[in-house]
Amino acid sequence: MQVAIIDNINQFPQFEAQNVFQTKDYMRLLEHEKGTKVVLFVVSQSSFLLIQPLIINRYYRHLPGKFASYAVAWREPWRNPQISDNEAQQAFILLNNAIQQYCRHKALYLEYRHFSENNIYHTLFIPHSSFLIPHSKVLPWFNIYNQIQPDEDVMLLMTKKKRQQLRQSLVAGVQIEHNPTDEQIVEWYALLQRLYRRIHRPLPSLQLFLRLNQSPIGKLILIIHKGRVISGCAMLVFKQNNSQLVYDWYRASIAEDIEGIYPSVVSTWSALQYLSNQGGGTFDFMGAGPQNKPYGVRDFKFKFGGTLTNEYRYRKYLL
Repeated sequence: MQVAIIDNINQFPQFEAQNVFQTKDYMRLLEHEKGTKVVLFVVSQSSFLLIQPLIINRYYRHLPGKFASYAVAWREPWRNPQISDNEAQQAFILLNNAIQQYCRHKALYLEYRHFSENNIYHTLFIPHSSFLIPHSKVLPWFNIYNQIQPDEDVMLLMTKKKRQQLRQSLVAGVQIEHNPTDEQIVEWYALLQRLYRRIHRPLPSLQLFLRLNQSPIGKLILIIHKGRVISGCAMLVFKQNNSQLVYDWYRASIAEDIEGIYPSVVSTWSALQYLSNQGGGTFDFMGAGPQNKPYGVRDFKFKFGGTLTNEYRYRKYLL
């Protein structure tokens, strides 16, 4: 087995993506994002075995060198369906070693995010294995998935209180904008900035969301009240064969209350109803917090139906 490291998106090999984070459209979104680098790691042996896109983000610009950056691999790597679990595990060890070596002077830590509960790589990270991937921290995580049927009234999936809040908001005159203008996206981005400053999390540039609005894998829905953007969500859309998966990527609402209006409720319902209207599929809430801590956002998301699912993150500090 050998690993190829490709950091030029124009040289990425052709392969059938198994999730949206493996698509070239997703990587194109990040290609021109300042402080972000997309790298593809390919394990092969006569044919491709595993392929793992890696995103290196430099957002904490006040910190020196590698301490300002972190590397994220979203979801399990693309896997050749013809190889066995044992072959995939051996390829993953080689893949992980190559990623760690590449990132050692480029990022403070490496994190694999949202690996499924029963993923075949989990045993490589836990101490009672053969310590094949030592010193990685295993982070039990939650996620919520909604299975939406075609033309389903998703209001019926919501709790009674959320249905009442949605009806009140619609009666109060909120509008749902499926084709936002650049000016509306700029207004919504200001809400995102305020939120991410408050929670001390890095945020991509405005230009990324403007590009997303034109991307074949992008969908923005904004909530308008009296000409003002009060909420919105940016989603990633992945279609494969007859299945469709929508990822709840970024969302933000106004901080202040408006009597009789619940912007976050309308925004979440609009995203789920969009999937129903587009033929149904799976709605991925993109995380519901660590399993060992209470998390208000998880409680909110769970009130729209769906199934609480166990997942894992694996973090390795590259000190």
